[in-house]
Amino acid sequence: MTTLSPPSNKQASPSASPKLQPVTGQQPKSSVRVAILGCGQIADAHLSQIQRIKFAETVAVCDSLEDLAYQAAARFNVPAMFTDWREMLQQAQPDVVHLATPAHTHAALAIELMKAGVHVYVEKPFTLDVNEADRVLAVARETGKAICVGHDQLFDPVWLRVKQLVAQGAIGSVGFVESVLGYPINGQFGKLVASDPNHSVRRLPGGLFQNTISHPLYRMTDYLTDEVPTLIGGWERNTEFDFPTELHVSLLGEKVNGTLTFSTRIPPQRITRVYGEKGTLTVDFDTQVIRREARPRLPGAFAKLEAPLQHVTESVRNLTRNLWRFAWGDIHYFAGMKTLFEKFYRSIIQGTEPPIPASEIRRVTHIMDQIFDLCRRQEGGQA
Repeated sequence: MTTLSPPSNKQASPSASPKLQPVTGQQPKSSVRVAILGCGQIADAHLSQIQRIKFAETVAVCDSLEDLAYQAAARFNVPAMFTDWREMLQQAQPDVVHLATPAHTHAALAIELMKAGVHVYVEKPFTLDVNEADRVLAVARETGKAICVGHDQLFDPVWLRVKQLVAQGAIGSVGFVESVLGYPINGQFGKLVASDPNHSVRRLPGGLFQNTISHPLYRMTDYLTDEVPTLIGGWERNTEFDFPTELHVSLLGEKVNGTLTFSTRIPPQRITRVYGEKGTLTVDFDTQVIRREARPRLPGAFAKLEAPLQHVTESVRNLTRNLWRFAWGDIHYFAGMKTLFEKFYRSIIQGTEPPIPASEIRRVTHIMDQIFDLCRRQEGGQA
């Protein structure tokens, strides 16, 4: 592999180590040097959110395809670019590497990176299966390196607000969680997957679903805490495609149940509903709207007036909150990603536990394995 000259106008080379100024005040007094390995579509989100973090600096990007590394470095003004990650570690000397390569490479690369002395952030899905996850997490323990998975929607402002409302007793004890993901199969990425039988996503054990359902799943497991809940459901193939595109699974836990739906037949959406004994919270991640619903307290015909009034009140709350966030430049599609990055970097600086525990990384991976095993059995063993 070749080490390339930086594409930006900074006076830096791949071997140069940019001198970072420690921040003061409420921020940590140390900085984190970050590198990106894999410069595909999701790398743009990583690079843009890292730029918003005052105590982090992207020191290098790397991709085996030179053009991808070049464009990422040029567009985000990164001082160094590489096509060999080992050279990147040696010359750019990052503290943490974001692994944004195809899923089938995650386990091996994460292990090598930690053994080489860096902390690792792994895009979802964490690994192909729980056996790989166990190996990666074991190396993290052995090397003392921090590892984090890209479950960024747990830190999205609207989800944090939902958790706050639940903790305050707004809907009582949670008994059911429903997650719906409407996937745009005709979108930019969906078309690539659908048109190429050899696409890396098509070769995953869970196919298209493995690349996407971790988001709606981990929002459910935030409240459904069973190690492995009982599963009922399956996937099906849309007549337009020769691979499964629809999935519906019920998760039955000891105290909380839930349903997970992935569909290409509905409009694109990312919605989760949390049902409690006193009401329901619906969160729409795309519109950044939270709707709180409770049974009317007024009797008879008055209830028919109270219910729409509740909806109006919720609409005003959402409008006010989003206007405020808009005014402060705080509405970002990947807002949760920035927060997760910050928490992960601070855990590295302070030597504390990462924001997502290893046990939770393993649990979500294991449940995904069980879902795909169930689906294959329901379909008669076909992948």
